[in-house]
Amino acid sequence: MPSAVPLNAIAQPTGIIVDKSLDILTTILDPLIQVMVSISFPIASVIMIGACFFFMFGNNEKAWSMIMNAGLGYVLIQMSPLFLKILRTIGKAI
Repeated sequence: MPSAVPLNAIAQPTGIIVDKSLDILTTILDPLIQVMVSISFPIASVIMIGACFFFMFGNNEKAWSMIMNAGLGYVLIQMSPLFLKILRTIGKAI
């Protein structure tokens, strides 16, 4: 005879699915983040050198804009592993 399960039973959260999802997401994103961090310096360098040509052509505003954007992008990409660690910590705390 099968055991009876009450119809109003509420499953208690165990966190197994959340932990496993977080591990899978970390496993997938970690190599992509490492590649982006590795290639960010050469790409930012090429953009900054290209911006120097705008100085030569007299378009100072565009040159400074490109240099600032390349520098900001480089810093944010270099800090992305830190952001992911913070998100992982917040995810585990919740």
